[in-house]
Amino acid sequence: MSALPAKVSFENGGDFIRDIRREVDLYLDGRRTRLRGNIQLYVKSVVAFGVLAASWASLIFLHPGIALGLLALAGLSLGAILVGFCIQHDANHGAYFRTRRANHLMGWSADALLGISSYAWRVKHNVAHHTYTNVDGYDDDINQTPFARLMPSQQPRRWYRLQHLYIWPLYCVMVIRWQIGADAAAIIRGRIANSALHPPKRWDLTGLVGGKLLFVGWAIVVPLFVYPWWVVVLGYVGFTAMTSLITATTFQLAHCVEEADFTSAEELKANPRVWAVHEVETTVDFCPRNPVLTWLLGGLNYQIEHHLFPRVAHVHYPRIAEIVRRNAAQHGVRYTVQPSLWRALRSHHRHVRALGRVGMPVEIEMG
Repeated sequence: MSALPAKVSFENGGDFIRDIRREVDLYLDGRRTRLRGNIQLYVKSVVAFGVLAASWASLIFLHPGIALGLLALAGLSLGAILVGFCIQHDANHGAYFRTRRANHLMGWSADALLGISSYAWRVKHNVAHHTYTNVDGYDDDINQTPFARLMPSQQPRRWYRLQHLYIWPLYCVMVIRWQIGADAAAIIRGRIANSALHPPKRWDLTGLVGGKLLFVGWAIVVPLFVYPWWVVVLGYVGFTAMTSLITATTFQLAHCVEEADFTSAEELKANPRVWAVHEVETTVDFCPRNPVLTWLLGGLNYQIEHHLFPRVAHVHYPRIAEIVRRNAAQHGVRYTVQPSLWRALRSHHRHVRALGRVGMPVEIEMG
């Protein structure tokens, strides 16, 4: 295991986050608010598990034709996306139940139903990404070199000129990469980016191995008893590609866009930042007025609110957004919202395309 560099630190507190927390605490203190939020969260979970189970059962037991089979495969992907965004994400942040053990058990749905390690996810996402958002070398989500350049401090390469085109196929294999070895490689390496990842023990190890076996069982082994191997391969690739593309794009629209700030460890050491301000200015909300998209994405179009309150269930983010937006204006903190999905996608496209060209030598014609 390689040695880890010194941690990057932020300034804590400040009037901005104190004022927001005061209002959010008042909002969440209401018993009716908590109860209504829990009902919404648990009903959504029943729907997510139900869609996934019904789609899988129809593929295995009903033997549908091509058209209905593709529809069931789309339903399987939808169910997996709902589980990923609305269940395991909240649970692994500690926002689903009150106790750590219950949250970890529900978060195990990532292992069993998505094929990714919840143990590694909690370091990759909760620590490396949430603590060091858009910090080069510390936020693993923006470290995709040598395949893509996602922030200005990363070195340019000639092939990055085309990254705005090939990055979409790369997004389609992100989940497959986690499933087939990225989690294990991170555990063997002992770190994710510059955050330590200790070897799992006892229940963590049991959950890691058992969850992977269960996923392989329902996603690959059982279908092999029903369909030819090539149909299973195509179905698995299609299922994971759709899930991966939507997952990757959702997170990229919040951080890898023109409006988001990017920094490095050296810049932070020279000019320390208040953590809450850093989170708001490196993150972008999108489509806040689209309730259907908010429901499907588990509130992750409200990424600013999620980064400030990761331990609060996502069903509360629309109301919390009003509090954060008002306080950001009062404290002079830049709060960015993309009003539509199309504008968010265009911003991400322009960001990736510009970074692919910046730093490359150009020919100058003298007239």
